[in-house]
This record gives sequence, structure tokens and C-alpha cells, in this order.
Amino acid sequence: MPALDAYLTKHFLTLEGMAAACQLPLNDFRGLVQDRLVPGPSYVVTGMSRVKSFVFGDMPAGFAQDGEYFHPATAAWVIRAQAVIADVGRERAHEVLKLQFDRNIRSALAVLNASTWHMADSFTDDGAVLEEGMRKRLDSMWTHFLAGTFGLCVANPVSEQAIAQKEVLQEKLTALSGNGARADFSPDEAAGLLELIDAFAQSAMPFSPVEYPLSSRKRLVDDLSVRLKAIAAR
Repeated sequence: MPALDAYLTKHFLTLEGMAAACQLPLNDFRGLVQDRLVPGPSYVVTGMSRVKSFVFGDMPAGFAQDGEYFHPATAAWVIRAQAVIADVGRERAHEVLKLQFDRNIRSALAVLNASTWHMADSFTDDGAVLEEGMRKRLDSMWTHFLAGTFGLCVANPVSEQAIAQKEVLQEKLTALSGNGARADFSPDEAAGLLELIDAFAQSAMPFSPVEYPLSSRKRLVDDLSVRLKAIAAR
């Protein structure tokens, strides 16, 4: 079995499998995606030779099986979308789902700003929200959410709290490590960053073998931790 096939089989469901997991006819599930009520596929394999994702674009697929691949947690979001449709109707459902997403992300970011990493574009020093910066964050995160991005990079991609935590941990780790390139750490700094790497790794997906060489997982977890462990051991 090609490496990409093995990864997709382990971590994702095909379009048909996702619809079945949600106990929906295929066209009904597809309609939810098309109406932007449910996240789209994280990966699309075409011609058994190309794999596409919103993050990494078009890459060689190594003869993986054609299909649209969804993170299994999408089923939980389908339940939320169905509840909103039942409550407000399909025409308003996208608006309401986005408002819920925004509200939950705002709350999670406020906690993380106070406890984990100050986001100077979105919060003042005393924790007040900077609306322009926050709006940009929320709009970007909603776009990536619907495009299936978080399905390939967040361990629980339909939890706003989990999405926010992964994004903020990556932002902090990127800043403190010079995007994985910095080398002049003290042993104490190295030990602290190793704890941060562990938290980030637990919040993130492992990434497919196709995109792993370009991924934050390789740069900020595997490669960086090797250097930091050597420094911390001095």
C-alpha cells in the first residue's frame, strides 16, 4: 500500500465513508459541504497521482486511491449543522454557524492570550480586544475551517478550543524559535521549549508523508526537538 494511502486510511474517511458515518445519503452530505455548512475535504486525490489540500496545494500522490478525504471528527460538526438548520432554517444556517464559531474562538483566544501567548495584533497589554486584528484572525480561521485545513493539522478539528490552542501554540513556538531556525538557546530555554513542543505535538496532526517534509511538524517538532534536547542535556 502506498504510504499516502496508509496515512489516509488510518486518519481519514472517504466522502462515501463520511456520509455513511453521518448516516446521511451521499448527496445530502455533499450538499452540506457545498452550502458551506460543513468543512470540506482535507485532501483530494485525483488520477491516483496528485493530492490537493488548501494548505499545501497540488503535490504528487504516489499512486494513492482517488477520493475526497474527511477527518472523522467532521461527523460531530454535521450534528451541530443539522441542529442549526432545524432551529433557524437552511438559508440562515451558515450565518449562525459562523457566529457560533466566532464566539467560541474569541473566548478560547482570550483565555490563551492571558495564559499562553500574548497576541499583540488582537489584544492590548491589559487583554482588551483589538477588533480589527481579531476580525482578521476569525475570518482567516473560518476560511481555513471550511476548506478542511484544520482536518489535516489539528487533532480535534471541529473543536474551536482545540483549533485555537494549536494555532496559538504554533504561533508561540514559531516566534520563540525563529520558525525553527534559531540555535542560540540556553539549557533552561531549551528545556522550556521542549515542553512547549510536546504540547504543540499533542494538539496537531502528524501530517501525511507527502507534505511532512514541508510541515510545521517536521520543522517545529522533530527537527527542533533534536537540537533542543542536545542543548538541554549540557
